[in-house]
Amino acid sequence: MSNIFLLPPNLDKKERFAASWEYLLENVPDLGQDFVDFLTQRSGKPSSTFVKAVSYPFYASGIQPDILLECQDFDILCDHYLESQLSKLSLDALFILAESQPKKTYIAVISNSYCLIEPEMLAGVSAKQYYLQPYDDVNSSMPYFCWQDVYALVAQKQERLAHEFAEYMHFMDMQPWQHREWGNLFLNPDVAKTFSQQWAQTIDYFQEMKIDAKLSGYSALEVIYPLPWLQLLYIYAARSVSHNDLQAVSPYLVATIWIKGDAKAQIQAFHGISDRFTLPDNNHITVEIRASLADGLWMTKAGSRPKLAATYYTSLDRLVTSDSLQIQQNLLAFTKAVFTHAQSLES
Repeated sequence: MSNIFLLPPNLDKKERFAASWEYLLENVPDLGQDFVDFLTQRSGKPSSTFVKAVSYPFYASGIQPDILLECQDFDILCDHYLESQLSKLSLDALFILAESQPKKTYIAVISNSYCLIEPEMLAGVSAKQYYLQPYDDVNSSMPYFCWQDVYALVAQKQERLAHEFAEYMHFMDMQPWQHREWGNLFLNPDVAKTFSQQWAQTIDYFQEMKIDAKLSGYSALEVIYPLPWLQLLYIYAARSVSHNDLQAVSPYLVATIWIKGDAKAQIQAFHGISDRFTLPDNNHITVEIRASLADGLWMTKAGSRPKLAATYYTSLDRLVTSDSLQIQQNLLAFTKAVFTHAQSLES
């Protein structure tokens, strides 16, 4: 991208970020070298001289990574994720693409929140050959890179363009979470596991009502059929979210309402909803609710597959403390408030 001012106006958030990231690396080349060094050193590979970055490079296979980092001795294909990925990532197509290149090619995943990658995939021959998996000598690491680490690389640069891009990353919720106890929640699987243990009271609450509630992913909770029409209540922590009109700030605790596809009346009840309320047990915690971005489409789509009808948000900072019992009580209060609110719309 030789001229950032000529970006097409119809780019989505992910495409605009990739093009802007390419522009920054093109104009601050020592940052490109720092980025390549960061990816290779964290994954135990030798580095190489950075040449250039290309957003959305063309490949005959039709597979299109977000950024190609061209280096003297190898290339790195970067797959970007700006929001939590609730489904497991498949890297097979990227591995096939890397294998087909005449030049040594690596794959790197960079995420702003949790990505679920099967351990079997990471243990496979292709991953060992092509995947840049970060390791940490001090703490255990997620099996992918995180944007908040890249934010630190950008923020330390003196160029004005880098400072402005750091502001852009902050707007995209990519800055480090400055919390003494939980700041590494999205970086360290051990911290994520400790957070997942804080769901104990909430799980007990639903199990006492004979409702299936269990841990999911790194630190999420799924509640299965708490109501006949509510197929899934899924609650998770996230660095960034799709809605950008919230008063809540990153990171977020997010609850999604998945309704049975044939429960038309209940889907209609959430149509166009935009509201906020405070927790009955703690008026310092505000919960905001927004309709699914698909919203009206659900009313026209047939089938029994569950539909994401609405999402509830609150600031995670308001819920977490160093007191495990207090966190458990806060998580339970949030979940009960969401559940009660969803029930109230049914009537």
